[in-house]
Formats: sequence, C-alpha cells, structure tokens
Amino acid sequence: MLIIHDIESFTAPWPECALTLGVFDGMHRGHRALVDRIARRSRWTRRARILVTYFPHPDLVLGKREASRSELYTYNEKLALYQRFDLDAVVFLPFTRDLARMTALRYLKSILLEKLRATRIVIGYDQRFGRSRKGDFAFLKKMSRRYPFKVEQIGAVKYRGEAVSSTRIRKLLSAGEVSRANRLLGHEFFVSAMVIRGHQRGRTIGFPTANLQVPETKQLPGEGVYACVAEYGGRRYRAMTNIGRNPTFGGGVLNVETHLLDFNDDLYGRELRLYFRERLREERKFESIDQLKAQLQIDRAAAARIRL
Repeated sequence: MLIIHDIESFTAPWPECALTLGVFDGMHRGHRALVDRIARRSRWTRRARILVTYFPHPDLVLGKREASRSELYTYNEKLALYQRFDLDAVVFLPFTRDLARMTALRYLKSILLEKLRATRIVIGYDQRFGRSRKGDFAFLKKMSRRYPFKVEQIGAVKYRGEAVSSTRIRKLLSAGEVSRANRLLGHEFFVSAMVIRGHQRGRTIGFPTANLQVPETKQLPGEGVYACVAEYGGRRYRAMTNIGRNPTFGGGVLNVETHLLDFNDDLYGRELRLYFRERLREERKFESIDQLKAQLQIDRAAAARIRL
C-alpha cells in the first residue's frame, strides 16, 4: 500500500482509480462501508482503490475543536489501521487554510481527477469538501455530467439500531463505555504509546505498572480502571489499566498506567499498544494502601478472565 503525502509531485502509477475521501478518524463501521464499496467497484477492473484523507485533522486547523484529547487515533495509529483494509494507496493531503479555501471545483479537477485519475468517487452521507463546504453529493452528481467519472453516496450506517459516527464514539469513550464504542468501531479501541518512568509506586505494592506517554491530541477513555489486552514484542498479555490522577497518593496530572499480568520484562523506552475491552470500575481514593491492594487484587482477577 502506497502512503502519499506530497500530492504536488505525485504521478499516479495507475490508469484510473475508485476513491473515497474524508477525515476517517477512527475507521469505524461507516468508514469501512465506504472502503468496501470502492473495493467492490474496482473488482475485475484496472481501478486502484484509494483513500483520501487529511493531516492534521481539519477541525484542529480551523479551530473548531481543541487539540487536547480530540483525535480518536494519531497519525501512526491510523497508518496501522489502514493496513487492515483492501487499499492500494492512502493519500494524506496536508490540511492548511489554503486547502480549506480551495474551491470544490478546483479540488475535484486538480486533485481527484487529474492527480489521482478518479473514475469512481464514493462519499458518505455527510461528506463536504472545498470552500464553504460546497463539494457535496449534489455538486459531484452535477460535475459527473461534465467530466468522466461516476459518483455514489452511502447513507448513514447503523449497528444494532445505533447510528455510527466518530462523534458518538468519542462520547462513549469519554463516558468510559469502551465496549459500546468498540461495537460501533467494529474493532477494539487502542492506544499506542511509549513507556516512561513514573513514580514506581505500583512496584512497591506488588503491582508494577508501565506508565504511558500518550500524545496530547489522543482521545482517551474516561477516568477509571479497565481490562485491556497489551501488545508488545509480537505477544499479547492481559492487563489492567488505570486512567486517572492517583487520588490515593494525593492526585495530580492525568496518567495512563497499565499492569501486565504474567509479565516481568523491562518496558522503559519501548512502545506498547493497549486494546481496551471493558471498564471495571471508576477511579477512587482509598483510605489505606491495604484497601488499595485488596481492590487491585479484585481488578486483577477480573482482567485475568478476558480472552486474548
């Protein structure tokens, strides 16, 4: 799969393509429906299958959302997600205010048709592009009578009666409802981060933890204790993860720390990936270290029951 950042100097190696475009923050079930459609439209043809997205997130550039904890997945995490899909290339358009001011017609002609050689464009029900967001389905349908491409639109995707959207998934994660968020995503929400040195309190009470340096833009589940699967060195381990401020030890800044079951190696300076399965409980302050240790034993037993 090609990863394309410099669209200006890019020359498409394919004669034509089917593409879909959008932010794709999460690659949830709705996004998968778009990718599946371009894959079907390319079967038995010479069309390449292309996903066009943006970096950084348009809302961050345009000031529509604060940078802190607002992206479901970081750039590197998105690369890992895109590898799971049947795509020939992913195009990251550098999102700037100049790109936001580009007219929908120029965007269509110069990028989608001329640079990427699109002959089939598939968009979601709420997709807009170009200045004043005029590049909608009606615009593309009209332009398809002038230029040699076809367009189709996919409606909102629902899962068990619940509408799938990145906004809905963010709300569920913020509320700690990781199981429901995972169902809408169609995969387990994960966090990839470097392990850094913390206060090492967990080691002194028999529960050594890996403290994660999570990028500031990365969305996190709400504060609490979670059963997770940790992935490291090609292996998977059951884990219990605390997202919070350690109120028993006086509180402070938000931390993400995880205890891997049946694991004794040194993780400092290594990257760890955590897949969130379920919320075990809220974070709370304990009256004594012994009370905390007793609760951690209960948490550990619950985490030990999840399937790898």
